[in-house]
Amino acid sequence: MDLSKRNRFSFSEFLFVVPALVFYLVFVVYPLLGGIFYSLTDWNGISPGFNFIGLDNYINLAHDEYVLGPLWNSVIFAFVSMILLNVFGLLFAVGLDNVAGKSFYRALFYLPSVLGSLIVGYIFSFLFTVPFSEFGKMIGWEALANNALGDPDLALAMGCFVATWKGVGWYMVIYIAGLQNVDRSLHEAAIIDGASAWKRFWSVTFPLIAPAFTINMILSVERAFKEYDLMFSLTGGGPGRASELLSMTIYNESFTNKRAGYGSALGVILFLIIVAVTLIQLAMLRRRENDIN
Repeated sequence: MDLSKRNRFSFSEFLFVVPALVFYLVFVVYPLLGGIFYSLTDWNGISPGFNFIGLDNYINLAHDEYVLGPLWNSVIFAFVSMILLNVFGLLFAVGLDNVAGKSFYRALFYLPSVLGSLIVGYIFSFLFTVPFSEFGKMIGWEALANNALGDPDLALAMGCFVATWKGVGWYMVIYIAGLQNVDRSLHEAAIIDGASAWKRFWSVTFPLIAPAFTINMILSVERAFKEYDLMFSLTGGGPGRASELLSMTIYNESFTNKRAGYGSALGVILFLIIVAVTLIQLAMLRRRENDIN
């Protein structure tokens, strides 16, 4: 076959890419560029007119204490969720690897991942209000008895718990895919050498699933920073603003307070935070993979 003909640009082949490209431009690139543009204006989100104010929104953000609380909440939520999702996701993946009926248990743990975040939030909001509250009274746990979602010191922690319950199965599946590539003969050799189960996991399994670990660490942080609907339906950002995330502040500023320009600036800041954290994680985790190899 003539390689020059095979690699030649084909317009008919390009046509198959056009629908996906159009959707990407319309629903990703255009909103991103639009958000950056409106962040430089005083647009209220309703009227057709607005004024170009340059970097004023960003300058005001640096001194806005109203934003600092949700920003700190988002950082805590992302960090805690990342740890819990990866620890339990890996634990379930390894623990169910040699269990009888493992397909059933894997499906059971994965099931919450297919549920809508909004629905999960409303379900747990009810559970914390009635069943969990009654259980807390039975065992004498005052924080649970008084509805943990109403406690400013526990509301964000309960959000991390619910987010972990819902998402852990998804990360478990990625770890299971990584475990499929681990050569069983390496474990057999380690057993012959007298390595304990923990030593085999730490020295054989964990290094070999480094790519799955990298993917899960990055995705868990990215998704946590963008979380909105789960916390909205679970706590509404309350009590007060104790569990309000930055994504919720963006919505409130843009639509409730009718400061779409300011909300767009917050969105750009959130985007930059996610990009920065992702690049740092990617550099560190890729370096770890290279050291292992």
